[in-house]
Amino acid sequence: MLSPAPAPTPIDPRGPRLNQLVLTIGLLAGGIADQRWVVPFFAVVLGLGAAFGPRYGPVLRFYAEVVRPRLGPPEEWEDPRPPRFAAAVGVVFLLAASVAFLAGAPGLAWALATVVAVLAGLAAVSGLCVGCEVWVLWARWRARPDAGVVDGELPIVVGRPTDVVFTTPWCANCEPALDALAEAGDDREVVVVDATRRPDLSRRYEIRSAPTVVRLDEHGDVVGRLVGLSEVRGATAPVSSA
Repeated sequence: MLSPAPAPTPIDPRGPRLNQLVLTIGLLAGGIADQRWVVPFFAVVLGLGAAFGPRYGPVLRFYAEVVRPRLGPPEEWEDPRPPRFAAAVGVVFLLAASVAFLAGAPGLAWALATVVAVLAGLAAVSGLCVGCEVWVLWARWRARPDAGVVDGELPIVVGRPTDVVFTTPWCANCEPALDALAEAGDDREVVVVDATRRPDLSRRYEIRSAPTVVRLDEHGDVVGRLVGLSEVRGATAPVSSA
């Protein structure tokens, strides 16, 4: 089996969320005022970023050059591929809406544009990006082993507490999480599991995202779990003495 391609450079997730917020406001305002030009306009805005990267998306570039220098660094970084896929799906819907306008079906056109606006608004406000989740599911299916579910027990060092780190090939925060565990300097063993190649273990430990650290005691019983880079860093940060 071929090794997965290395993940691209992580991005600041606040850029795509600003992009989604502007898209939501623009499409909803255009729909209220019946300004049909906003639909193909935002199809181009989204398409530039999806096809060529953040440097070519007007809102993404505005965030990178104007907004981000005035902010602190993000708590976590993000793989750029899921939001780019979500943007590409949005482009398809907006192009279909543009065609519907030309075909004399404004009701259908605004319905398609409203779907994009609602999903973009949901992602901007809550961080739940439906298109991103679809990409993750597709990438997970694509990376599954050829022979289906892999049987076997988790390798655990007997008599020693263990951190089981569930990662994926597209995880932008997994390496920093592993670095944080390594820098903690405690006596815990660290075992790394690719969740896409061990779906049996992912189901057993109810893994929903990466990185997730399942903390086991010396008997192999679960005593805690850390989800996301922020929780890993919070649990491994040195405690300053008063």
